Amino acid sequence: MTARRFGVMLYPDQPVEVLVERALWLEQLGFDQVYLPDHSGDLRDRRGTWHDSWLVLAAIAVATSRVRLGTMVANQILRPPAQLAQQAMTLDHLSAGRLDLGIGAGIFSWDHHSVGGHPWEPKERLQRFADYVAIADGLLRADEPMFSFAGPRLWVQEVATAPGCVQSPRPPIILGGQSPTVLRTAAALAQGWNTHGPPGASAEDTLDATARQNRRLTELARLAGRDPAAIRRGYTIFRSWDPKMGKHTYEEVFYRFGEIGVSDFVLDWPGDTHLEEFARVATEVIPPLRE
Repeated sequence: MTARRFGVMLYPDQPVEVLVERALWLEQLGFDQVYLPDHSGDLRDRRGTWHDSWLVLAAIAVATSRVRLGTMVANQILRPPAQLAQQAMTLDHLSAGRLDLGIGAGIFSWDHHSVGGHPWEPKERLQRFADYVAIADGLLRADEPMFSFAGPRLWVQEVATAPGCVQSPRPPIILGGQSPTVLRTAAALAQGWNTHGPPGASAEDTLDATARQNRRLTELARLAGRDPAAIRRGYTIFRSWDPKMGKHTYEEVFYRFGEIGVSDFVLDWPGDTHLEEFARVATEVIPPLRE
């Protein structure tokens, strides 16, 4: 059985020193990972404070010593794949090999507008995503001093790969999303897959959809000649299953999604009103589930 892991999503909507303090607290509570989202602004209130997640992760990497760090998920809209690989490689060094690189296809029109572009059609977005992940994967593996790739949508030529990553052959890649393209790409080369369920779906529909996608990922991994157990399955606790909404407990979420094969859970930052319950879950509920 795959050992369970528990991470927390931090939002870069506070002063950097506050975010570092929160990450240190999460490390002390025993969480396995700290993740930050990757957008041009706060999707909850785009007029609010929003720092660059990669720079915040760098500050957290220097301050912490054990907890793993990463993006959930890096946004292909905001930077070219070679830049993503360079940022990931640098963070892998800053953290002494504690990076988990989540990558997503990107869906928000305002992220496109922030880089002076128009939103892609779904087919183009997913074709770009497959090439994007392949380029990041190749650059981070650093098998050769220079890396080139030509895909249907994206290409790079003779990109330097030095100094290479601390982790070998590269940091784990976690792909976030639910489309067939995301699942196929995860089956081919990722170490993890993460979902928060279909937008607007009920709790039970989210559970059913995640179970179906998880089974499909297993089938695709076998077709790709990989051991399905080599791909961790994750759920970011969101909306209909969020215990802060008052309908479900963390214990129920861990049990119900564990039954369908989920081993990795990403909890939302609790906010000031739920800190005590959050600490209880971290210290009393989660440790037995790891055993």
